Amino acid sequence: MFRSRFSSFSSFFCIVFVSSALGLAACGPTAETTDLRAAAEESAVDGGSSGSTADETEVVHGVPDRNQDPAVVALSIGNQALCTASLVSPRIILTARHCVSRTVERVGCPPSSVQILGDYDPSSLEVLVGDDVASAHAVAHGVSIVAPGGVTLCDADIALVILDKDVKTAKPMPIRTKGVNTGDHVRAVGFGMSSDRDFMAGVKLVREHVPVLSVSASEFTVGEATCQGDSGGPAIDESTGEIVGVVSRGGPSCEGKGVHNIYTRVDVFSWLVDEAFAKAAGLPHDGDADAGAPSTPPAKGTKSTPPTDTGTPCETGDDCAAGICLTTGDVHYCSRPCGTGDRCPNGYHCQKVDSSQACVSVK
Repeated sequence: MFRSRFSSFSSFFCIVFVSSALGLAACGPTAETTDLRAAAEESAVDGGSSGSTADETEVVHGVPDRNQDPAVVALSIGNQALCTASLVSPRIILTARHCVSRTVERVGCPPSSVQILGDYDPSSLEVLVGDDVASAHAVAHGVSIVAPGGVTLCDADIALVILDKDVKTAKPMPIRTKGVNTGDHVRAVGFGMSSDRDFMAGVKLVREHVPVLSVSASEFTVGEATCQGDSGGPAIDESTGEIVGVVSRGGPSCEGKGVHNIYTRVDVFSWLVDEAFAKAAGLPHDGDADAGAPSTPPAKGTKSTPPTDTGTPCETGDDCAAGICLTTGDVHYCSRPCGTGDRCPNGYHCQKVDSSQACVSVK
């Protein structure tokens, strides 16, 4: 199956279990023919020096999430493969279509033939809560899969799974109904590998301030952000906490020059989300006076600014979710890139630091 990333052919990002939750073999990536370039750097807002220095890592592998995104869960497929999903109501998770379906071995976009061979048994889909699959606990199983009706994944790699019980360990995340734009920034969260050299997966990692490089009718593209095991994981609007995309595929690898990752836009599939919520509304929910009576519609997530590690102590850029560790005097703290139209959080100002621009504390 995929996490896969695809194209002509790129790879989908699932992880296949080979022995245990800690022994994971990645679905192999395949060559991606599209040459996507990184967005141009923006000019400095403040051309003056900040008096700070930066340790900046060019390749950001993500940092441990540390329970900052509890609604992002691991999805075990028959104890044989691992994907990532998001809790969007106590009874519904959002993930990638290729995580819940049997597919052909190689998938190219645009499609030349049938790619989806059928859905998995929903009961084989198990939701695991926690920051590490090795210690996570199962809280629910699937009872129904809601997915687009086609037989190809291109431009439609999205699905929702209705669960057999309410998940109350985390507040559901909201889904944005308005699309993203080139130049927007998202938060990427998932249980995938941290790099091409990492053959282990199952720890929830986060990367902040990932720029959107391009947007199409049903998908959008970012640079480095995800790897095998991140399939189905969310791209989260860093201002509102809303889910704007679901990890589909990428290539030609997980890191390095020319790497790109493709998300399915959730706003395009708002009708599918509505269908899932309508279907789940007829199921009994925990706390119903009569377990056989129709329940009220499952609650949806509410907007809230997602957490950030900007300002937290660090030693090097590898310690920070956006890859920048600033030093001002004796103080070392995580920062993030900035530029024209790319604003810093409250309490920080965009200034030139060494050869780049970063958010510098005004305190």
